[in-house]
Amino acid sequence: MAPHRFTFLLLCLVASAFAFPGGKLIQAPPKQAYTGIKQIPDKKHPYKAPGPNDLRGPCPGLNTLANHGYLPRNGIATFEDIVNAVGEGFNMEYTLASALAAFGLARGNAFTNQVSIGGPTDKIPPLPGNIDGNVTKGLATHGRFEGDVSMTRRDAAVGDNVHLDPALFQQFLDNVAQYGNDSDVTGPKSVVSYKAMQEFKYQRYLDSVANDPALVYHFGRFVLSYGEASFTLNFFANGTDNVLSTNTLKSIFQKQTFPPNWHRRGTPGDFTLIADGVNNVYNAHTDAIPGVNVNGAFVPDPPQTTNCGLYLDLGVNNIPAVLVNTTGILKKNVDFLLDTIHTLFVPCEFTLPVGEAGV
Repeated sequence: MAPHRFTFLLLCLVASAFAFPGGKLIQAPPKQAYTGIKQIPDKKHPYKAPGPNDLRGPCPGLNTLANHGYLPRNGIATFEDIVNAVGEGFNMEYTLASALAAFGLARGNAFTNQVSIGGPTDKIPPLPGNIDGNVTKGLATHGRFEGDVSMTRRDAAVGDNVHLDPALFQQFLDNVAQYGNDSDVTGPKSVVSYKAMQEFKYQRYLDSVANDPALVYHFGRFVLSYGEASFTLNFFANGTDNVLSTNTLKSIFQKQTFPPNWHRRGTPGDFTLIADGVNNVYNAHTDAIPGVNVNGAFVPDPPQTTNCGLYLDLGVNNIPAVLVNTTGILKKNVDFLLDTIHTLFVPCEFTLPVGEAGV
């Protein structure tokens, strides 16, 4: 080989190696050694209100974990941070926690292993080559996983889809006051029952169909929205008695802090637990169906009920296809994240993502 050609090749290799510095290989964290009941927070995790530059988003659980330092208080988290935080704080089972963290990184930077639990931020660089846009958008960005028919946030086309809406939260409390259970500790109609959640979720669905002309409620988002209800019922209840009181609701949803004498659940909450909760909430009103509003009319999606359909909608259609054609640390991290998501949906066939970039 001629010396000048060798020199050129060497320079190309060096340039390629250093073109995108700063990558961080994702490492699966160890599982919790103890997975029983535990008082949360402990003394190492006191509440501290977020500062003006700290990122917070639409998920009251993640916001609460950040306000107590289980997640980084600035709101910028790694895959490992999320898995550890939801495991320690809420006793979320490892496979479920890992898959949700992997979904989260699809809204962040899989190269640097960072995601904002809030909105877009310049504190996280965009992916190399800006292949998913020139700004890292965060979990609060509408689409992909944040979506319409939230319990306590407005749809993106008609209001604030990030912050708690006081009127919607009061509607939630009103349903508890009508359909909730009694408690010797917190009083009559002060416990969130499945009936209260069933009616509230159905009301939210009807409201969005009637009043959001740009409603997008495809199967993946449809299941996630009922998943929010199941998460609330199963992970926010006090582990001492498995009761979710309105006092706890107000603490986590409004103040975004753990209430006094609160304990995480006594056993790890897994995918089956959440799926059972989704079915329980949904089955009270099965006329709620996935679909979109087009030209003033609701257009239902084709019928879909399987876990594999959910995997295709969330893990294939919502993750940008450009992540597949990558190299080096980014490819290793993408492969890890895709495998982690797929693990939750085995035995569904593994499928590469086909989603749109930059949205």
